[in-house]
Amino acid sequence: MIITPALTPFVTITSASFVPPGNAAGARPETDQSAEEASPVVPEPGEQNPTDPSCRLGDAHSPRGSTSVIPTDYAAPDASQVLRFRIEIEDGLAIDGECFSDAVAAILNDPRGWGENGRLAFQPVTDADPDFRLILASPATTDGLCYPLRTGGKYSCRSGAGVVLNLNRWESGTEEYEDNLDIYRQYLVNHEVGHFLGHGHMGCPGPGEPAPVMMQQTKGLQKCLLNGWPTSDER
Repeated sequence: MIITPALTPFVTITSASFVPPGNAAGARPETDQSAEEASPVVPEPGEQNPTDPSCRLGDAHSPRGSTSVIPTDYAAPDASQVLRFRIEIEDGLAIDGECFSDAVAAILNDPRGWGENGRLAFQPVTDADPDFRLILASPATTDGLCYPLRTGGKYSCRSGAGVVLNLNRWESGTEEYEDNLDIYRQYLVNHEVGHFLGHGHMGCPGPGEPAPVMMQQTKGLQKCLLNGWPTSDER
């Protein structure tokens, strides 16, 4: 969550391909079925759960510490500046790589994000020299990648040219966001990439105001409103 000196890779890239990466109404849809009547969708092993936007597959997580680059054919929108980034997922995580990369690319290139008005675009690449790496990792691997930051198995970070997203936060958000996980994921990606862009932490501007995306929302909203996009004061 804090900008620190360069990340010393503690994982090994095991494949050489790469990938791409909302409306703030992230509430769960209503249903006419009661909890007792509803039949949960249980995906087969290796199959993505179509009701779960976290891109979770039907397997158990078995994190291995190494990472693989996610391949992509995503084309970023035209912009005056383009940042090239590589998406990696820790090996053994039950996450659909294409789904995750599409979600991240969509957030970073959304007009409400850091690239508003065509000033900046984010192009996924697979080569060895991107502007930054965006890594989805288990809590233990996140702690190792983020060290000497103390993420304590709970938080994500930006360290040097590494943006590390904690798997637990991606899948579960926080208590305040449990019914709005889409918004939380927008916040998570924009917050940590915002650190790479040079933005520091901000506080809540006042009760009932949108929480700045650079506020440490994972630690609480301080009476601010849910928000996953940079505010006008942050651009």
